[in-house]
Amino acid sequence: MKYLRFQSLQRCYHLPTRGGIFRTAYTVRDAEDTRAHDADAINHHLDWFVTHLKIPRESDWNYRAIFWFKDSAREPIDHIWAMKHLLKANGYWIDVVKTQRPGRIIYEDDWQIAAVPWRDAH
Repeated sequence: MKYLRFQSLQRCYHLPTRGGIFRTAYTVRDAEDTRAHDADAINHHLDWFVTHLKIPRESDWNYRAIFWFKDSAREPIDHIWAMKHLLKANGYWIDVVKTQRPGRIIYEDDWQIAAVPWRDAH
């Protein structure tokens, strides 16, 4: 199985990786210079995730874990791609990283995993 991560160019302060798309989406949605139409569209997708994506309890994962979508998670990935295009239109680049080796999986549901990166990960 492949796993996908949508990440910004900004470094994550406590991980050897970049921040995820959600942090950037909230930043752009709340920015004063974001067009109202774009902010509403971003908010629509964020609300969908609040309603549909399970957020595990902190006791189910740790701060070093990185969340990845399973490549089979079509519905949430469709929403992510829509947000990626909205963020790009507002000047924010989001990379798509794919791997079959995300690290030690410490949380899993139908759509996502949380994995602690292997020590040799870059």
